[in-house]
Amino acid sequence: MKTAVDKRSRRVRGVAGGSDEELADQACSGDTDAFGELAERHSAPLRRTLYRITRDCETAKDAVQEALIRAWRRVCSFEGRSRFSTWLTRIGINEAYQELGKRRSETQLDAVEGRAEQLVEPGPSPEQIVESRAELEAIGRALERLPEDYREAVVLRDVEGLSTREAAAAAGIGERALKSRLHRGRNAMLASLDRDPVGRAV
Repeated sequence: MKTAVDKRSRRVRGVAGGSDEELADQACSGDTDAFGELAERHSAPLRRTLYRITRDCETAKDAVQEALIRAWRRVCSFEGRSRFSTWLTRIGINEAYQELGKRRSETQLDAVEGRAEQLVEPGPSPEQIVESRAELEAIGRALERLPEDYREAVVLRDVEGLSTREAAAAAGIGERALKSRLHRGRNAMLASLDRDPVGRAV
């Protein structure tokens, strides 16, 4: 005789194996386990992305929590026209900018992963290509100096490796605008690195 625990175990295994779209459909029907699985899958990547954009650990952490709450409330509005991660990132970015507005007077943290080649085209993971702490800090300073909209474009496209379409959707802008911000952001970073004694060696 199958117990309630057995049924629960089978259901949890089914949730864990579902696609994001399937889980979103289940969550729309009120399935908290399904949404919990989505949250587990996407929380860490979203926090990393928001940190890279905002340069503030606490802002990124709080924004993820707020984004998940908002996503749960709005999950039925997810129509699958983009990936769930892109949809959630858009919500997260909005929340992060709201949080950042409250923290403008706080000291922002300086960190970035990657090296100069990523400013031209996505490549291997940042952890695989960082050669020195000095180089890392030079890239971090260059990214820090960018206006937020340029930094957002560079992080989404070059650091996170999203396609132009996905990055534009996550940023809530058109592809042409995304490309413009990305081009200007890359040029500004390269110019900044040229002026940085350490960056010139990158």
